[in-house]
Amino acid sequence: MSTNKTPFFFSSSQSVDTNLGNTFSFIWASYAGLRELWWQVRGFNANFPGLHISVIEKKFFSGLALPGGVDLNHICIKSDWTLHEEEFAKWLLFDACTLYEGWAEKVCSQVFSGTHADRAAKEIQFPADTTNLTPTGYLKAIHRANQNKSAFIKTEFFPSLSKGKHNKWAEIQEHLIGYRYFKECRNAFIHSDGNVTSELILAHTNFQDVLTQKPLLFKHHFSLSAPTLGDKIKLNVHDIILFTRLIKCLIATFDAALCVASSCEVILQDRLRTIATGKDKWRNLPSNQQRREQRIHRLLSASRIPEPVSIHAVDSWMVSRGIIHT
Repeated sequence: MSTNKTPFFFSSSQSVDTNLGNTFSFIWASYAGLRELWWQVRGFNANFPGLHISVIEKKFFSGLALPGGVDLNHICIKSDWTLHEEEFAKWLLFDACTLYEGWAEKVCSQVFSGTHADRAAKEIQFPADTTNLTPTGYLKAIHRANQNKSAFIKTEFFPSLSKGKHNKWAEIQEHLIGYRYFKECRNAFIHSDGNVTSELILAHTNFQDVLTQKPLLFKHHFSLSAPTLGDKIKLNVHDIILFTRLIKCLIATFDAALCVASSCEVILQDRLRTIATGKDKWRNLPSNQQRREQRIHRLLSASRIPEPVSIHAVDSWMVSRGIIHT
């Protein structure tokens, strides 16, 4: 049996998880490089205070093409490191929000049709109104996905996906409340020049209430500096790192919750057929049951399909769809 098992159903979930890791790696490499440059330039300037900044720039950047140039005087000498940390936090914040929004649009366009897809992509970015008897926020999208669900996917793939370590269905409301706070930070940077808005203050209050009422909900502690209306937003790098982990939990949770829609059987079928078509080793399986099951496991792995509850049930389903032969 292959051990190359994916914890996600949708290909978009798999790719965005990889992209989030790559983004993290690049940003931290940039962080480490700037920190070293900042430290060395300040030290060099302290030892040779009479040198003009252009001489220092030539020493550090000689032979290196820099489109637009780098103002070392501003970046390294006049700026405290905490300012750069805030910029790195902002960079991570924007990337994490963009990745989640893009993921939501892609997945919901596969699960739902027409305007329902656009609505669902927005709905899974909002907590539910617990005082409303009709579904609101993320519950509207989940309710719609379950109106016409696939018994096959629900039985065979949902159990393992729902038990994944990043699946937080029991606390998804609280995770979305946290998401809204950071999303309002991002919105304020875009629409309010980085100044604290009333929407941001409300989102902060809601998230702070969650952290107070359920202090053990998140594995690590958010610092969340209290915002003041009209002041500049102060981001904490540690908080944004935790936010990226929260994004990963949202993706894992909604990946499992949305994949039960009947439309996802077509997604499953197409991915398996893409790998199996034209290849005898997949379509014409051994008659020996053990070897047949091993081959099907490898087909699922090659298609990046999660581990099913019953390989026999998946075998029968694929035969019924003409993906493999009996």
